[in-house]
Amino acid sequence: MARHSLVPFGGSPLIGGDPFVSLQRGMNRLMEDVFRNAGMPAGGAEGHEVGLLMPQINVSETESEVRITAELPGVAEKDVDVTLDDDVLTIRGEKRMEQKEDKENYHFVERSFGRFMRSIRLPQSVNRDQVKANVENGVLTIVLPKNAAQEKTRHIPVKSGQSTGRDTSH
Repeated sequence: MARHSLVPFGGSPLIGGDPFVSLQRGMNRLMEDVFRNAGMPAGGAEGHEVGLLMPQINVSETESEVRITAELPGVAEKDVDVTLDDDVLTIRGEKRMEQKEDKENYHFVERSFGRFMRSIRLPQSVNRDQVKANVENGVLTIVLPKNAAQEKTRHIPVKSGQSTGRDTSH
């Protein structure tokens, strides 16, 4: 069954067609493009300058769960923190620069290092006790089972010429 949004320009039914969420996603993309194209430093030889790190994510949904995947290449499991606060999921972490015993002289550094954070408003309530997160091959996968108590979409028939039950005889 296909669901359509009333939000113009392809608002996603997954995020409820919320224009503020769409605006946030658009601003995130804009900022990523600005910093990527501005030649921001991606980390100095000593790691003093840090470029913008923004994990790329996918959000998908089935009848029973919401699944979020985030690309985190080179980030160790111990450096990732996932929290769920009400209906906002936050992924935080740090990609650390590999340290070697020998002092290396870099000619240039294009790899990004530093802290990152990404927050996502969930489309509906989830069962907090059954949320699972796993990182494998640089991809973080978070599975959020939907709350069974939440009512599914209900179709309300629209009729013409009938009373809605309100007294309009004044």
